[in-house]
Amino acid sequence: MTNYIDIYSNLELNAILNDFYEIQDVKKITELSRELRTFFNCKAQVIQLRFRSNVPSNMQSIENSTSQEFQAQKKEIESLSNIYISFLKSIQKEGVTFKQEIQLLQCEINTTNLKTLLSLTEKVSILIHSFSEEKFRDPPRFLKIIVKLAQIISLVKSYLFQRFYKFYEELELNYSILDEELEVILDEMPRVKKIKSLKQLEERLPS
Repeated sequence: MTNYIDIYSNLELNAILNDFYEIQDVKKITELSRELRTFFNCKAQVIQLRFRSNVPSNMQSIENSTSQEFQAQKKEIESLSNIYISFLKSIQKEGVTFKQEIQLLQCEINTTNLKTLLSLTEKVSILIHSFSEEKFRDPPRFLKIIVKLAQIISLVKSYLFQRFYKFYEELELNYSILDEELEVILDEMPRVKKIKSLKQLEERLPS
């Protein structure tokens, strides 16, 4: 009788696990789709910048003309990004690569840092996606910071989720190319004084 109960219990457990994995796969597919959409949104903005015939000679005018909603979201991204970058720097040990550091976090008994990394990475990722979905005309330098943050997130996720390593590796590479395109666009624009908060954030971003 016990054997029948054990067999039934194992079958029930397997069914529960299969349902769980199906749910997780659906969630992951949704997440990957969202991240692709974020990239294409950023790509579209870069294309618009490249072919905009009436690029303002003063980028400050773009900053001043944006809505209060834009400014609120920008401040939220700046604030959370500062926390995120500070955390990434805090877990980096001398003589250890970034990839090795994340792998070590995944092996630690104390999972506090790993949970914090997962939480912050997802929060910044969702915030950037929401921002990219809005029909704002982003100031070029701020768009560059968005792209750089998305590149860092892709790199982090490539180490966190080995099953999807190739996807995130390719995404990180595409963001890197997008970042280079933006650099060329910015170089062709007249030099103007950077907004202090953006300049400080840009300087802190790891290369």
